[in-house]
Amino acid sequence: MTGEVWGARPSPPAERPRPARWVLAPASVGGLLFTVALLVEVRCAVGRCPAAGWSRFVALDGAGALPRLFTAAVFLAVGLLAALAAVRSTGRARWWWAAVVGVGVVLGTAKAVSASSTVEQGGGRYTTLVGGVLLSVIGLPLLWRAGRRWAVRGATPVTLALAGCAVAVLGLDQVTEAVRSVSVSPVALAVATYVEEGGEAVAALLLLAATSAWRPRRT
Repeated sequence: MTGEVWGARPSPPAERPRPARWVLAPASVGGLLFTVALLVEVRCAVGRCPAAGWSRFVALDGAGALPRLFTAAVFLAVGLLAALAAVRSTGRARWWWAAVVGVGVVLGTAKAVSASSTVEQGGGRYTTLVGGVLLSVIGLPLLWRAGRRWAVRGATPVTLALAGCAVAVLGLDQVTEAVRSVSVSPVALAVATYVEEGGEAVAALLLLAATSAWRPRRT
């Protein structure tokens, strides 16, 4: 006796995630871009700044500068892949992926227009922090539970990647502010900004990889 029920259909094997090695290409571009931006920031910090237009072009936290636009593009790419996943899904799983589309578009747009920096400069730093923490603490568990209940393939890894983005976006900003409050060294601030912006880019790339790996295949 094997314990099998006569006539019962065997459970289909769990589908493996698809390879996401292609993400290494934009990751390499981002690594080069952020390294160049750090070198420019350090040179400016010691009074050897390149031409003003060049330095603004690669400023780590400059609105419209390449580092921010890179991270914004990665988040928008997440939204695009999630949209493809929604199209290929059925039932409530389609709504789950649609929620990921919304998150990717919101994060990408906010990064591109420097929405959080604008709010913080207007005196809303703690409002931004508290609001972000509340949205993450409430929204991410709900997203995960919905994904599990609706049998969404990849709900756990994608939600974990989103949690990593929340930690990077909310936490690393506080680290930069702590460095700014205890140090007057422009080099230290440049390095802290590099860690903040680079960490957000890495988190966005990990989310892109998770979304790419676990999006539904064509049927």
